[in-house]
Amino acid sequence: MKPDDGQRGWLVGHWLARLLWLSWLAVVVPCAYASEPPAAKAPPQHDIVVHFTQAELLSVPGIGYSSPPRRIEDAGLPKDGWKVVALPYTAPRELVPTEAGGVRTVSDWYRLDLAGLPPSQRPRLLYLPRWKTLGHIAVYGDGVLLYQSIGSPVHNGYNHPLLLPLNATADALSPSSVLIRVNRLRSSGSGFSTVWVGDQDSLSWRYQARQLLQVQLPFMGSAAFLAVGAFAFAVWLGKRRESLYLLFAAISALAFLRMLHYYAGGSYLPMSDEWFEWMTVASLLWLIILIHLFLQRLHQQPSPWLTRTSVGLALACSVGTLPHVSVSLYLLTPLLNLAVLPVAVLIFSVNLRKALRAQLPEGRLVAGWTVFAVGFTSYDGLLQNNLVSPESVYTSPYAIIGLFFVFSYIMFQRYTGAFAEVGRLNTGLAQRLQEREAELEQSYRRLRVIENQQMLNAERRRLMQDMHDGLGSSLIGAIRSVERGAMNDAEISGVLKGCMDDLKLAIDSMESVDADLLLLLATLRFRLAPRIESAGVALRWEVQPVPALPWLDPGSALHILRIMQECVANVLRHTRATTIGFSTATVGQGVCVVIEDNGAGFAVDEALRRSGRGMRNQQQRAQAIGGTVNWESDSGGTRFTLWLPLERKVEAERAVGSL
Repeated sequence: MKPDDGQRGWLVGHWLARLLWLSWLAVVVPCAYASEPPAAKAPPQHDIVVHFTQAELLSVPGIGYSSPPRRIEDAGLPKDGWKVVALPYTAPRELVPTEAGGVRTVSDWYRLDLAGLPPSQRPRLLYLPRWKTLGHIAVYGDGVLLYQSIGSPVHNGYNHPLLLPLNATADALSPSSVLIRVNRLRSSGSGFSTVWVGDQDSLSWRYQARQLLQVQLPFMGSAAFLAVGAFAFAVWLGKRRESLYLLFAAISALAFLRMLHYYAGGSYLPMSDEWFEWMTVASLLWLIILIHLFLQRLHQQPSPWLTRTSVGLALACSVGTLPHVSVSLYLLTPLLNLAVLPVAVLIFSVNLRKALRAQLPEGRLVAGWTVFAVGFTSYDGLLQNNLVSPESVYTSPYAIIGLFFVFSYIMFQRYTGAFAEVGRLNTGLAQRLQEREAELEQSYRRLRVIENQQMLNAERRRLMQDMHDGLGSSLIGAIRSVERGAMNDAEISGVLKGCMDDLKLAIDSMESVDADLLLLLATLRFRLAPRIESAGVALRWEVQPVPALPWLDPGSALHILRIMQECVANVLRHTRATTIGFSTATVGQGVCVVIEDNGAGFAVDEALRRSGRGMRNQQQRAQAIGGTVNWESDSGGTRFTLWLPLERKVEAERAVGSL
């Protein structure tokens, strides 16, 4: 039986918790045994390594930081007052700094006796796993200054181990005594680890291991976190609704800023000590807030009171600790870190309780990380306040690295889950689309059948109506005239020819003209030219190219043909013209078809008042297709103009369909 999502999430959380535990062992075990060389590699007989676990200490009070003298004689150290102390040595710090805490200093002198070592011209090195305080360090060999730290006394690289040669020049003997001066603020306390003296082969692996655990791994972890956060931000830019990706990107940026002081320090800071310290404190506060928002977004059970309270506290603390607002923030930092811890525990407890109540698989995963994070942070608080050995490793960076793995796993699950959901949706959509396409195909076929039937019925009605109004009326008139004996054979022949022309024009209107008015006029010329010529009238054809008429369909074509036919019939019957001309032109937003004759002319207004059926029909047909007709007539002839629009309005189209 396959495990469900809850069981799968529990298994993942269980194994990830084991992985975090193994990672913790990997960090602690090398540090616990850092004082011992590897068992598989025994040093050669001529290599002498001395591990100093005690030293002589002399503390000289002062005011303000002072530069180390070039030689010990210039320091004026007293011969009395030295005391033997065990290494590592810690001096407690003031949790609540006083007004004089930022100016009162102490110079701690640690003296190591190397006289018991045989003289050697081979490179001999001094290895110091850690010194931590607010100040500077200087190293003397046989009274001569060999090394001094530079840059910021606050972020002085306290997390960086120190490895330096004691006899760096060629053919120089190693010193018989070493003095280490730590010039520090008295209120800051200090931590000074044990000291190793030996050759490079014996000390370099210790230094490299310490450098890896304290500096390089935190740097690589924060850089990887930031890179994945940048990817999440890019994903959020493409999917603005997924706020989880934006929160992840913001968390990665704040985690990077929070871990910056573990591997950056000394003279490598691009900002002042006050602003750098404020950045590390503020980033921790807002990192906790963003983790809270992230968890709240996961379990979908918001806590408005907790969000408002925590954001208010973080905002107040961030503003209250701004440089030049608070005094010596770096003296308050340990106290602030201890004060933040219970707030963080409260926030995480509330969110984890809701995540577990919602049976969220990721909740168990975050719960495992929270246990480690609280323990790691508490331990670092003790280390920062010099309550544990300074040779210990800061574990908060590894909590951040654990957060990176946990949140990356959550985001990976969400990301792959989104892809899987998209795949399922696409599959479902494809199936529904196929079903819909089949339904639409069937509907389209039915509609095509209905549409064809409607078109046939409409065309049949149109032809029947046209034949009834045109051909039918002409035949009825001819029949009545024949019955009354009022028409001779020539007149009957003329009526029948007109009926035949009506029938041909009705049939021609059914042909597709592809919006080409000239093709329609050519059809008209083909049908009417014989009748015009048989009447003894000369045809002048001056038709020019005009734009296409997209709306020109069979119904509209028949209207145009009927208008032209009526006009030609009027010329042949009433004007006694000898010439008739056809021409076209583009006028404004339309085209004009002009028919001119050289007949006797007529009074247009009087003809319209008599309600002539032919002219009225021409006007109605022109209006039906959105056009207009106009007559200009005098004794020299008549000019008939049909204007047709390039684009026809919907009302005109409906009028055509209703005719």
